[in-house]
Amino acid sequence: MTTKKITRGITKEFADEFKQSELNKLYEEHKDELFIGVRNNYLNLYYNCDSIAKINYKRGKVLCEIDKYYLEGNHYKGSDKIKKVDPSEIYNNYQTIKANSNSKATNEKKAQSKLVLLNNNNNNSRWFCFDIEWVKAFEDQRQKNEAKFNGRFDIIAISKEKPHDVALIELKYGSIAIGGKSGIYKHIEDFKKYKDKCYFNKQEIKDIIQSQKLLGIQQPDKLINLQTKEIKSYDFYVITLNNNSDKKNGSTPKQKMSGYLFNDKRWGCKRLSKKTVQTTFGDVTDKSNSLHVNFLFSTQTIDNLTINDIIEHSDYERE
Repeated sequence: MTTKKITRGITKEFADEFKQSELNKLYEEHKDELFIGVRNNYLNLYYNCDSIAKINYKRGKVLCEIDKYYLEGNHYKGSDKIKKVDPSEIYNNYQTIKANSNSKATNEKKAQSKLVLLNNNNNNSRWFCFDIEWVKAFEDQRQKNEAKFNGRFDIIAISKEKPHDVALIELKYGSIAIGGKSGIYKHIEDFKKYKDKCYFNKQEIKDIIQSQKLLGIQQPDKLINLQTKEIKSYDFYVITLNNNSDKKNGSTPKQKMSGYLFNDKRWGCKRLSKKTVQTTFGDVTDKSNSLHVNFLFSTQTIDNLTINDIIEHSDYERE
């Protein structure tokens, strides 16, 4: 049976077959540490916000692809890297897959996963995290090349109350990757491109949440029959966990980030970058600026993480 190409989501037939597979059994047994990402006619199974399986539906069967690293602990390149397996192989080798992911994943990815799961397991949270590791879907490679957009957003959340707000979130953990090619400047640049190119897609959000419903993923009651007209708008967020200095009298991540954001030494900044966000995009913390970003900081670490409302939690220092 040929499945219809959709914005981002899966068919009922796919969902029904998934629910009969050992992948669903695995998810039900470990939903406190797994996340199912809905893509364009396929699914990603995440542990540590690390895709441990790509799940397809072809000719009435659920099929999986997995990086051999997770099964063997060895890194491969090219065509030798990916192995096609039956869902039972993922289920039977989950502890090995989990151990190899734990060896590979950064603290940032582990914190990202924990933050999402804590939020979604809290019925009183104002938000529901419906996607992680979001990338823009293009019709083909040519369209992708022409767009020149390779942004990847760590978390996307939607508010439970109508009209629904959407939060596009980048997560930072400690001082690593504040600067450099994947640093705060790149994230702000991606936010700007996303906004200018009008990539916000309400139908995509509805498709994801409806597909999660088909899969039997627990959702807030107020989102079960979500309509696009009920989705209001979106805001950008950068959340920093482990906002602690690496050494005595050293800079905190917030102080370091300030040096890349602004042309003045605010937030206790000790050194300015030669290339700042403010020079290119203006002061993104100013609500009157054409691009506005919310910054949330917490000293909590993976070991003591209790933030269970991803945006509203009282532990955050807000800028």
